[in-house]
Amino acid sequence: MDSDQDEKIREIAYRLWEEAGRPAGRDLDIWLEAEAAAGKPAAKAKPATAKAPAKAPTPAAPKAPAAKKAPAKKG
Repeated sequence: MDSDQDEKIREIAYRLWEEAGRPAGRDLDIWLEAEAAAGKPAAKAKPATAKAPAKAPTPAAPKAPAAKKAPAKKG
């Protein structure tokens, strides 16, 4: 990209950022909006790499019932 186009995009992006209230964390969104406003064709986004779904935890084996205690002696 030539430096004139870069400068134009920078100026538009700065203006958009100020108009939006100088938000933090929106730099990419604002830059892409500035590129569109400057007439630069949008770059194709890379497809997201699909991740394998997380494995569900294996349930624990059921515990054996506790041994019965003999009744307490009275007396």
